[in-house]
Amino acid sequence: MSRNLYKLLTYVSLFVFLACQATTGEGNKLSGASTEFEHVSEQILKNPDIDSLYAWRADQLMLRESYDSAITDFLKALSIDSLKKPAYYFGLSRAYLMSAQSKMASDILDKALEKFPEHIPTLLKVAEMKLVLKQYMPALAILDKVFQRDQQHVEAWYLSGHVFYEMGDTGRAINAYQKSVDLNPEFRKAWIQLGDVLTEIKNERALDYYDNAIKLDSLDPQVYHSKAYALLRLGKRQTAVNLFKKLAINFPSYEPGIYNLGLLYLESDSLSKAIEHFGICIQLKPTEPSSYFQRALAYIRKGDKNLAKTDLQNALRLNPDFEGAKQELSKL
Repeated sequence: MSRNLYKLLTYVSLFVFLACQATTGEGNKLSGASTEFEHVSEQILKNPDIDSLYAWRADQLMLRESYDSAITDFLKALSIDSLKKPAYYFGLSRAYLMSAQSKMASDILDKALEKFPEHIPTLLKVAEMKLVLKQYMPALAILDKVFQRDQQHVEAWYLSGHVFYEMGDTGRAINAYQKSVDLNPEFRKAWIQLGDVLTEIKNERALDYYDNAIKLDSLDPQVYHSKAYALLRLGKRQTAVNLFKKLAINFPSYEPGIYNLGLLYLESDSLSKAIEHFGICIQLKPTEPSSYFQRALAYIRKGDKNLAKTDLQNALRLNPDFEGAKQELSKL
């Protein structure tokens, strides 16, 4: 399927739970040297009853996408200490979820909640899991327990916004996100979320919310991308084009912005510029079939059928089920 939408990214996601950081804090970045990993493995052989060593290695295995091995290490860490480290349950749950074992992921968090019923981070993780599983009312019930302990909990209000959004209650979602930034004006991801939701309902306040996020971090290309998309939704096409151009200049390796600028050029029959920008996308991300497909469409309009055919064949090589590419190729 072609990427034919301008907005390729969204901050509203059922996989809030799958944020790409280590869950236990034992190993929060992938070691640059395999010797460190090997050293910890050697320490485990010498000291098989130290839970933190297994947790550290499990975090590293998660970053390496070795989920089954991570599960084994998290289970071992929990077998040594299941009463003091809720983060081990979080890590194990995430490992199960990443290996497509959602029931096991949910069950392990329920066990964590039994052991740590007053622990707010555990309550939040359980609520996130309920959200992932689309169990919205149970998620809200868990969040109510957080609010009973702390009415001013910023993350809980933010997560409530996600739940309401996924339930289709845009008004309550906006109110929850707004509450989180009222409590913490520097809570950047809530400003972004407000911008995204208001963009959907074509409310111009979205632009102000994106600007607030940009003030907090001007080096994140995704926010400029979201703002440019909002401008398109609001009918401010030329301003959006200008922002996409600025995005491409300031963040030349940010492929989604260049791709969307290519789409805008293609729509306006600026075919040479469209071809140029899709070519840059292919250089940045050569395994993405939609860039070849869109460049092929530009070549077709220019009458360069041979070049179009090559791009369509490349798109199908990368994705044999790409129906749009099949149809266009059959016409040549």
